[in-house]
Amino acid sequence: MPPKFGSSAPKCGVCAKSVYAAEASPCTVDGKTFHKSCTLCSDCRKGLDSTTICENESKLYCKSCYGRKFGPKLFGFGGGGAIAHTE
Repeated sequence: MPPKFGSSAPKCGVCAKSVYAAEASPCTVDGKTFHKSCTLCSDCRKGLDSTTICENESKLYCKSCYGRKFGPKLFGFGGGGAIAHTE
């Protein structure tokens, strides 16, 4: 019987390949482990760390792209007040 390689290593939340300790990112989201090379923003491809990582529907985002995509949309800048609108 051939040996099973990577059977006990956790799977990357982005590429679904085995993540070994030497290549693991210190960032985890909802218990998912990632490769260092896989912790990139889905929109701008900027590298992420534990202070800038955000996740939505199993995709990783930096804080600015996450806010731009999923944050409140504001109308009425410069008038009296602003009205918040979410999609």
